[in-house]
Amino acid sequence: MIWVYVAEVFPNAVPAKGQSLGSFSHWFMNGAISLAFPVLAACSGAYPFVFFAAMTVLQFFVVLSFYPETKGITLEDMQKKLGIV
Repeated sequence: MIWVYVAEVFPNAVPAKGQSLGSFSHWFMNGAISLAFPVLAACSGAYPFVFFAAMTVLQFFVVLSFYPETKGITLEDMQKKLGIV
C-alpha cells in the first residue's frame, strides 16, 4: 500500500521530495521495527505478535476509511480531491 501512495499522492510541484521522504520514513521504520522486535519477543513472549496483528487490523480500517481511491485518477484530479490545489 505504501508504494502506491508514495508514487501517486504528492503534488506535481514536489514529487521527488515527497517520494524520497516517503521512502526514507518507510525504510527507517522498517529498520527500527526489525531491530526492536527480537528484543521485545525475547522479553515478553507473544505480546509483540499481538501488537503487530492489532496494528495491521487497525491499518486496514484506516486505509479503508480515509485513503482515497487512486485508480484511474490523474495526479491533477488527486490534488483536487485531497484539497492540495
